[in-house]
Amino acid sequence: MTVSTDAAIPAEADIISVAADIQTGARNPGLFYPWLVVAFLMLVYTSSFIDRTILSLLVQPIRADLHLSDSEYSYLGGLAFVVLYSLSSVPLGSLVDRSSRRAIIAVGIAAWSIMTAGCGIATSFWRLFAFRVGVGIGEATLSPATYSLVGDLFPREKLGRALSLFGLGSQIGAGLALLVGGSVIAAMVAVGPIDLPVVGMTKPWQVVFLAIGLPGLILAALSMVIIREPRRGRAPSLVEDKAGWGPTLGYMWTNWRIYTALFIGMGFIAMFGYGSNFWYPAFLQRIHGFTIPEAGRFWGLSQLILGILGALTSGTMADRLISRGRLDGHFRVCIFFGIGNAVCGIGTGLAPWPWLSLVFVAATGFVSNTIIGAIAAGIQMVTPARMRGKVSALYIMSAAFIGLAFGPSAIANATDHIFGYDNAIGYSIALVAAVFPLLGCLLLNMGRKPVLALLAP
Repeated sequence: MTVSTDAAIPAEADIISVAADIQTGARNPGLFYPWLVVAFLMLVYTSSFIDRTILSLLVQPIRADLHLSDSEYSYLGGLAFVVLYSLSSVPLGSLVDRSSRRAIIAVGIAAWSIMTAGCGIATSFWRLFAFRVGVGIGEATLSPATYSLVGDLFPREKLGRALSLFGLGSQIGAGLALLVGGSVIAAMVAVGPIDLPVVGMTKPWQVVFLAIGLPGLILAALSMVIIREPRRGRAPSLVEDKAGWGPTLGYMWTNWRIYTALFIGMGFIAMFGYGSNFWYPAFLQRIHGFTIPEAGRFWGLSQLILGILGALTSGTMADRLISRGRLDGHFRVCIFFGIGNAVCGIGTGLAPWPWLSLVFVAATGFVSNTIIGAIAAGIQMVTPARMRGKVSALYIMSAAFIGLAFGPSAIANATDHIFGYDNAIGYSIALVAAVFPLLGCLLLNMGRKPVLALLAP
């Protein structure tokens, strides 16, 4: 294997391949424990996505109580969450490469659970905004720590499936939040305001945040019991060489075509993924006349059934391509799913018959955010082990920021300012789908050749 060099990279990197870093994960004993850890982290990821997704079902009551427009509400789901989620991921990524990943995960779970519960005592837009910022900071710990941890537990031919299993948490969490949350919200609305001890009189949507936030503290405690810190994939003599930002940024600069494709390309695809997840329930209510529980059940089942199938399919496809020598397999899979995002979004908003629009909504569950594991595995393959935490953090800072900050807002702003009325939401979804996923696929395709050159034997 040949790896491009740069003056900022230590001399040792010239003689040690990226693949060797990843293959060291195969030396971890046994098969049961690594999969147990991944399954538990998937459960944690599920919890985090329940916290994120429930907001999409609460559009009507929160907008009514706080007197918000679509654009203002989109900032709660996107901008408030992602600004410090992305920025804090950078120092957290450095911490991941130097400190206990188990402890980082535990503290993060506790932090975002408390902040989610805090949303239940918010009584204004800015207070709710502030608590959503806190949720983002807490959740920023999970992915960099998990990617680094799993990269040290599995060999590269199993990495796609392992990280796709972790990525299932996004589909399961979103699906459960929508499927169960819609019925819970309807029941809470029927009951009316509740006078809770300490908190006082709370509205139904506030009770929902309290109910989904506080149980996360149990997961924080369990993480310290279940997760053990694995041996890192680098020789001890190179630990400090690979822990700094200078070598990491130098390596990324040398391979800038690969990381531009990964970071910016996936960000464009994620714009539609996060935007559709946030606004599809409102689309079903406004255009197809669904109630909140009906919208939650339809989109929730799509996420649970087709989303799980899509995540497993993307990971399996990537692993099979890699095992057959297609070292750009992760890129190929992400391009395929990115095109699927564009087709489903355009079909959802512009289908001439209601039933066909609903088919495209359901199909979106198969392709939307289901390539998280495949792209995470791709990052591990092209990144030396002692750089993975920082590179994963930079990936989150860029791709997640682009997707979360601009995805929900792009659809909302198109509805408010281009088309000018609430029921134009379908046109807004189609517009975003027609532009950004295809731009992302173009960038990913440009990154394939450099990946093959980097990983060539």
